[in-house]
Amino acid sequence: MRERLMADDEYLSHYCSGVDIIHGYHLNEVSFVKDNRLRFIYVSKGYLNHLYADKPKVKASDIVGRRSGRIKGDQRNASLDQTFLSQDAEVIKVNKTKRFLCIDNHDKPLVISKTPIINPATGNCVGIFCRLRKFMHPHILSLIYKLNGVDFGLVNASRVDPLKYKLTSRQHMVLFLCLNKYSYSEICSIMKTLGYDISEGRVNVHLKNLKYIFGVKSKEQLFKVALSYKYNLFIPRQFLKHGSYLLDDELLISEE
Repeated sequence: MRERLMADDEYLSHYCSGVDIIHGYHLNEVSFVKDNRLRFIYVSKGYLNHLYADKPKVKASDIVGRRSGRIKGDQRNASLDQTFLSQDAEVIKVNKTKRFLCIDNHDKPLVISKTPIINPATGNCVGIFCRLRKFMHPHILSLIYKLNGVDFGLVNASRVDPLKYKLTSRQHMVLFLCLNKYSYSEICSIMKTLGYDISEGRVNVHLKNLKYIFGVKSKEQLFKVALSYKYNLFIPRQFLKHGSYLLDDELLISEE
């Protein structure tokens, strides 16, 4: 039986119905649909819970028709609106899925995947489908060990008290870079590039203090304990700037 062709508006409405069936009733599914004029026409319950967990009376109709994705009067992250709209327009223009890293007031950076919605009957881009996910940043060595079934002691341990040890901002920055395998000189260069003047000697002092804080005697022990508490996943706030940034780096596997 030949599939019935739909006009653009009808196709977009049909598409939203499909998204709602798949994503609509799961609070961990944060998604929305915008038309090609960049107005919100559908938001999942997870989206509402993500933005307004403290306001259960907020409904999708309070957001639909707006370009900001927020209820009237909510000025949170308003400074990012123009950036989001420019990225939406680019996705529609190139008809290609793009991913963006969003840094806002939440405690977790988010990856926003934006996919153009094409009506097969007309070939027109009628809108965009967007889905939000938490940004994952695994420690690559831990991942390689896990894939190979290697038991590597404390790094494999499951800790229930992340960020147990309270660190200064500089200690946190130095530890984070060390856990991601940067040398003393590289840490100095990276931090100076970001506007934090620091010497290799000062990096060493921070590591000595960190060994004392974590109650260990060697740098290797420090890194194992810090990894077991997932300090490699806590990006120092000083390294981040509010905004939305194109993600174009992908992990590849060599052929040999």
